[in-house]
Amino acid sequence: MKKLLTILAGIFLAVFTACSCGAEGAAVEEKALELGMGSVRFPAVNGMADAEVQALVNEQIRKDLHVDAYLDRLTALISDTQRSITVNWDGGILGDVFSCAMEAEGSVNPPRNSHVWTAGNIDLRDGHEISFGELFINEAEARDAIETYLLEEVAGELSAHLGNSGLTPLPETFRLERTGLTLLYDVKQLSTLSDRAGAVKIGWNEIRKITDWTGDGIPARIGAAEMVTLTADSAEQIRTTAESGQLPDIPVKIGDSVKEWTDQAGMLSDPDEYGGGRMFALEGAAFRGVYILSDAVSSRWDDSRVQGIWMDRGCVWGLCIGGTAAEEWHQLLGEPDHSAVFDAEAAEQYRTVPGTCDYYLYGDYRLQLQYGEDGILAGITLAE
Repeated sequence: MKKLLTILAGIFLAVFTACSCGAEGAAVEEKALELGMGSVRFPAVNGMADAEVQALVNEQIRKDLHVDAYLDRLTALISDTQRSITVNWDGGILGDVFSCAMEAEGSVNPPRNSHVWTAGNIDLRDGHEISFGELFINEAEARDAIETYLLEEVAGELSAHLGNSGLTPLPETFRLERTGLTLLYDVKQLSTLSDRAGAVKIGWNEIRKITDWTGDGIPARIGAAEMVTLTADSAEQIRTTAESGQLPDIPVKIGDSVKEWTDQAGMLSDPDEYGGGRMFALEGAAFRGVYILSDAVSSRWDDSRVQGIWMDRGCVWGLCIGGTAAEEWHQLLGEPDHSAVFDAEAAEQYRTVPGTCDYYLYGDYRLQLQYGEDGILAGITLAE
């Protein structure tokens, strides 16, 4: 066994270093082990000025993400030609906080295959694990408010796309992003029709009143405040984001292969037609209220590219759907390059509300801000 562990240690490779700055130069490194038909990939933090705190952070990462248990399982399956596990992660450093989600698939909990979430949320100032309560003004009130939100706003939205559908009680596993809080469920409580453990993302704007926005609070420290509030800096952030062809915390980029994404993420439902082509609703917390847009040249989409990304919930650097008024972005961004009026028929065709769509041109892309007669932002589209 000692010889085997020595061999395994030599297989670990740091395959990339993320450009995640914060906490005195900290960065995230991926480590990977591939054996037989399986693999385990997990993050580690390096570059911190305080070596003792860095050691605490990495110890907590391994504990929270169950890294050692997955490595042991992978090793146990080294000669198995029928079973394997695949473990991947996503996340990084936000300010002086590390947050990531890890998903394990395959023969994780024998005898049957499964899908399991783990997550790590760690304060890089001292290495402690961030609790759910640290995110809110009052934890008990926050839990009640979020459970009510899930039952009133999410249950009906997702019910047709779930296997197990227990949105409450709240899971203890969660991930932080600038744009929102993602709840990660046990597969026995909440699962998709494809038998993957469920996850629900809630935008910070949707739980704004219960969130701790003080300067030393976790949401403020990860940059969530800038995502839900228009400031003098928002115009440049919006421009830079639009020019990138990608929206915050949505992994799809304009130009990507549609088929690769439908294969990787899975589809909530069959693609739907809209005025400009075809729209796809994908599985996964990152795609809640998000649709990828493409052509409808044929019944297949093997060669189709992502031509646009449309969201009907969430925020983009202070542009908050359901909250920001047109006069606010007009004042910040200036008059649009073009505006179009959507009557009821056109709105139905393009799956939006009757009203107006403002078009802002940024590099190769156009940012479309739709609003109804009330003047409140109803949808955001980034398109070619």
